[in-house]
Amino acid sequence: MRTGLIVPTCLSWLILAMLLGSCATTSRSSAETGRGLRPPTPAVELALQDALDKHRIVTAGLGILVDGKLAWALYHGDASPGVPANATTRFNVASITKTVTAETALRLVDAGELDLDEPLAAYWVDPDIAGDKRLQSLTARTVLTHTTGFPNWRFFRSDGKLAFTRTPGEAYGYSGEGFEYLARAISNKLQRPFPQVVQELVFEPAGMQHAVMDIRRDGLRDVAVPIDDEGTAHRMWCRPKGGCRKEGSYSAADDMLVTVPDYARFLAMVAHDESGNADTPLARDSVLVDTGDDAVVDCEDSTTIDCPRAQGYGLGFQVIEYDAMRILGHGGNDWAEVALGYIRLPTRDGLIIFLNAPNRRGLEAMPELLELLDPGSPFPGQYRRWLARDRAQATR
Repeated sequence: MRTGLIVPTCLSWLILAMLLGSCATTSRSSAETGRGLRPPTPAVELALQDALDKHRIVTAGLGILVDGKLAWALYHGDASPGVPANATTRFNVASITKTVTAETALRLVDAGELDLDEPLAAYWVDPDIAGDKRLQSLTARTVLTHTTGFPNWRFFRSDGKLAFTRTPGEAYGYSGEGFEYLARAISNKLQRPFPQVVQELVFEPAGMQHAVMDIRRDGLRDVAVPIDDEGTAHRMWCRPKGGCRKEGSYSAADDMLVTVPDYARFLAMVAHDESGNADTPLARDSVLVDTGDDAVVDCEDSTTIDCPRAQGYGLGFQVIEYDAMRILGHGGNDWAEVALGYIRLPTRDGLIIFLNAPNRRGLEAMPELLELLDPGSPFPGQYRRWLARDRAQATR
């Protein structure tokens, strides 16, 4: 199903097309020139709608930022039966939630209320790892750089318990558990619920009026309802094979609900903060940890558009660094959602793609959407690699 476009610009599409020429004109040289993103032409908009239809995306929200402002957006499909998606539709963005948790922590550090290198054990010790001497090496910095030594989630372990797989700070290992741990420590230290801290330090300053981190189904409106492969709708924060998050709980690593305009405001705020913290220990765009096989760009792939001079994790954000620009962002990926948001520095141009659909469909659509909106994007190859692995596992 197609819905209308939201295009907040004072120029008509005819004038815009005359000024800009063709679609989002980022090209192979964008990484070298730092040229920013631009709104797509009407022809590209139609191609985007065709791609969303082809991949049977249930609900989509796409947005382009120009100089830190949402300059163009497209909403596709129904958020819920009979309710077309629009600028107030809230999407589950999965692991993009981590960027908000990271920004909350960095703002606390900037205010002198949190030390990046203070042991979190002073404020919280999970019973599963109590007595482990490595606790003293577990800090906010190791959480934000994904070097805690924790697994992604404890429930992936056979015993279901949290445990160190290596000493914190030793090596990269993506972990949602780390972000949950940090949030618990912050909450204990400040004696306030973590979602309240996020509201005060991030949501309110950024003007994110529709963002939701804690689980509160009562009165929740304008939400992209998750759909499984059979077309069955599920309650928000529930999974097809059973299990729902408890009312009043929260995750600092997953399942935030947010609109496209609100996340655009967040990216703009991060870009603004980064300009004031450049070349300091709080710089968000510094590559601090090499992610190895998890790198966004495979520089050994002959089809790679541009190989960055550095890539990996900074303080809570994925960072891809080229000579003329840096990309700061994060993705999200779960059973019913695939999402991506990033902003380029110093131009403050960015891209948001929120897809509500069975995971495989979202993964298949993402590279095509990226190449239509941002032909110079470094991310399509990563999604294609994930798809290839997914298909290989399915045939075993």
